[in-house]
Amino acid sequence: MKSLLLLTALFVAAGPSRASADDVSVVVGGRPQESADSYRAGELYLDAKRVGALYGGQVYWYPVSGRVSLTARGRALQLVVGSDKASSGERELRLEKPVIVRASRAFVPLSFLTSEGFAEWSGHRTTFDERTKTLVVERAGTVGEPRAFSYKGRTRVSVELAPDAPHRASARGTGAVDVVFDGGVAEGEGRVEVDDGVVASYALKQEARLARLSVNFAEKGQRWKLTELENPRRAVLDVYALGVEIPKDEPQTETTGESEKKPLPAVQPQGEKIVKTEILPKASTPAKTSKKRRLIVIDAGHGGKDPGATGTRGTREKDVNLAAALELSRVLKERGDFEVLLTRDEDVFLPLSERSEIANSRGADLFVSLHCNAAGNKRENGFEVYSVSETATDPEAEALAAKENSVLELEGKNAEDETAKMILLAMTKTEVLNESAALSALAAKAIAKRVDVEARGAKQAAFYVLRGTHAPGILVEMAFVSHAKDEAKLASRRFRRAMAEGVAAGIADYARRQGWLE
Repeated sequence: MKSLLLLTALFVAAGPSRASADDVSVVVGGRPQESADSYRAGELYLDAKRVGALYGGQVYWYPVSGRVSLTARGRALQLVVGSDKASSGERELRLEKPVIVRASRAFVPLSFLTSEGFAEWSGHRTTFDERTKTLVVERAGTVGEPRAFSYKGRTRVSVELAPDAPHRASARGTGAVDVVFDGGVAEGEGRVEVDDGVVASYALKQEARLARLSVNFAEKGQRWKLTELENPRRAVLDVYALGVEIPKDEPQTETTGESEKKPLPAVQPQGEKIVKTEILPKASTPAKTSKKRRLIVIDAGHGGKDPGATGTRGTREKDVNLAAALELSRVLKERGDFEVLLTRDEDVFLPLSERSEIANSRGADLFVSLHCNAAGNKRENGFEVYSVSETATDPEAEALAAKENSVLELEGKNAEDETAKMILLAMTKTEVLNESAALSALAAKAIAKRVDVEARGAKQAAFYVLRGTHAPGILVEMAFVSHAKDEAKLASRRFRRAMAEGVAAGIADYARRQGWLE
C-alpha cells in the first residue's frame, strides 16, 4: 500500500496544475458533445470522470488507493493507477498503457477505450481520428438499426443481428406486429415513417431486458411473415398489402396471434440462406418472373489530391463521401434488386468526365454522386438533393455547382470550355433531365424521413458530373462540414447509414414507378 501511495504521489507531483493537451472533439450517437479534457504522455489519455459520462455510467475515483471504478450497464470495471490490468467480476482486461494521475485527476488511456475488450464490456464501439482529434462513440448492439425496402404489394423490414441474438414475433392486434429480441441491445433507437401503402411506420426501442421492433401496418388485417437470413445474419419481416397473398411456395398456416416456425420455402433470395420462417396468417401470390436487375452507379465525390471541403475539425469531404458510398452500396446489395458499381472504392483522384464515362460505358440505369456541403456562414446546415439543369434553382445552388465543377482545374481543363460542351450535350437529354428531377424529389423525401438534419429539399444546378452521364442522376449534399453539428453527424456511421437508407429508399421508389421492381 505504501508503494502505491508513493507512486500516486509521484504522478500527482509530476503533473501540471491542469492536464494539458489538445481538446478532443466528442461525438456520441451521432450528436456532438462538449470537448473532452485530455493529456498526452506518449499517447493520449482522457479524464476518467468524463469517460464515465461518455458511456452512460459513473466513475468513482479514489486518490488514496489509486483506484478507478467505472460503473455502466449494471456492471463495474476496476482499474488501478500504474497497472496494465482491469477487472470486471472474474474477467480481466488488458491495457496497453496504465491509468495515470495528473493534477489529482485520473486519466484513462484512449487505446483502452478503442479496444475490443472495452467495446464488449461497455456495449459501445469507439473510434478515434488522430488527424481531426475526434472521438466517436456509438452503441455496439446485438440488434442493428432497421431498414425498410418497399416492393409492389409488400414491404420488407430488415434488422441485422449478432450471431447469438434470439428473436420472436407476435401480432399486436390486427394492425401491427412486434419483433422482440430478448436480451438484445439496440444499436440505435428511433421511429421512421414509411407510408408506402403497406407499412405506415416502424420503431426500434430499447427496453429493460430486450429490444423491440414495432411495425405498424397501413391497414388492419394485413398479413406478415418473419424470416431469418444469413450473410449477414438478420431478421426479415415481410408485410403484405390487403389482397396480396403470400407466395404459393411459402408454407401456410392459420393462426390467431403467435407466429409459427415452418419448413424452408422453395425459392430463396440469391446469395442468401433462409434459416427459418415464421408466418401469420394464410395467403398466396403468383410466382415472380425474373426481371433485369438495374445497374446503380455510386460516385464518391472528390478523392486523392482533391480533398473537397474541409470541416472545422479537419473532416475531409472525400473521406466522408467514400464511407457513405460504401454504406449505400451495402444497403442496395442487401436489398438484392440492383447491380451496384462504385466509381471509386479507395482514396484516389478521378476526373469528373471519367466518373461519367464509367457509368456510360457500363450502361448505368441510375447515377448517384455523394458529397458534403460547405458555406462561409457557419450556421448553414442540412442536406440537399440535386438534379442537373442549365438554370439553377437559386444563386446558392449555382454557386455550389461552380464550386463542385472547379475540380476541372485539377484536371488541367478550362471550366468554361467544358461547361459549353456539356450544355450542348444536355440539350439533347430532355427525358433524362425530367427523370433526374423525379428521382431527386423522391430521394429528398425518403432521406428526410430518416435523418435528423434540416431538409433543404430537391434542387437543380449545372453539375458537370451529372451533365456527362446518360442515365438519370442525382447529386446528394449530405450535410455541411462547415457546420459543427452537421460535421459531427457526418463522422458517425449511424448517420451515414441512415443517409444511405434514405437514398436507397428514394431509388426504390423511383424504380417501382418505372416498373423495374415487382
